[in-house]
Amino acid sequence: MLEIWGRKNSSNVIPVMWTVSELGLEHTRHNVGGSFGGLDTDDYGRLNPNRTIPTINDDGFVLWESTSIVRYLSRRYGTGTLCPEDPQQAALADQWMEWFKANVLPSLIPIFFGLVRMPKEQSDPEKIAEAARTVGEKLRILDRHLEGRRFVVGDDLTMGDIPAGTWVFKYFTFPIERPSLPNVEAWYARLCERAPYRTHAMNPFGSSPEEWLELERAGA
Repeated sequence: MLEIWGRKNSSNVIPVMWTVSELGLEHTRHNVGGSFGGLDTDDYGRLNPNRTIPTINDDGFVLWESTSIVRYLSRRYGTGTLCPEDPQQAALADQWMEWFKANVLPSLIPIFFGLVRMPKEQSDPEKIAEAARTVGEKLRILDRHLEGRRFVVGDDLTMGDIPAGTWVFKYFTFPIERPSLPNVEAWYARLCERAPYRTHAMNPFGSSPEEWLELERAGA
């Protein structure tokens, strides 16, 4: 059976759990990381020397790094669905996964930490606003790409949707200014129609470290 280590509300665990749910894979998830601890044990260190989450063990094959895990599971269990059979379409899915990680995520993280993970008196509204402007400009690229497309690679959900889709719930929930992104908004609405997305990506995250921690424990 597939084993997964990582707490449910981790932004790095969410894409893995969403993938697992889309593929209907039988699995066991272990709560580690954050308030659950467990990353400093010898057993976990042997699985993942970085002592980060997520990590998986798929019948003896151990893998860490969330995007690598999403690719692996999609290719092994979802060729023809999450992983397109056509190599060029699969490469495009890869491209958009890398694009989000390199171009959008670095500006989303300071918004998340500034609004949720740090006390209000320590956050910098100007930095948050600047990061929000950067994210909005980057998402215009995705918005143009989605014109005439239901998902990132054509008419069906693929692994190419998962990294950006994981964060778009937070993006549209954050109390920030956002540009008009009609195609991204329509794509997000289609994601919200999917039960695996609602279950794993649409986790409430609160607006303070205390709320975040309370929700983390409640979502165990």
